[in-house]
Amino acid sequence: MGKSKTLKWILISIFGIGMVLTSFTLLYDLLIPDICYYHTHEMNSFLNLFYSAGPASNGHPEPNILNFILSLLVGGIIGNGIYKMLTKKTELKITTTANTV
Repeated sequence: MGKSKTLKWILISIFGIGMVLTSFTLLYDLLIPDICYYHTHEMNSFLNLFYSAGPASNGHPEPNILNFILSLLVGGIIGNGIYKMLTKKTELKITTTANTV
């Protein structure tokens, strides 16, 4: 597969958006099975870093901007890695250097 900037940005975008959706749905449900638990209990430092529970959400944890940015970044890195795997040339290049005196 040839190198293309369009393909690169499409893969980065798809995996970035996919990681955000995964983070906001699947990981949220795995990390916080009972959202009403935090009405009377404090969140630990890990949850405080990626989730906020304010009066706007009625005390329920919800993903914050750091969670969004980190999810986009990780998804973009994964998309870029997959692009590099798809466009990697399998042939070996033999390079020779001449001795300079």
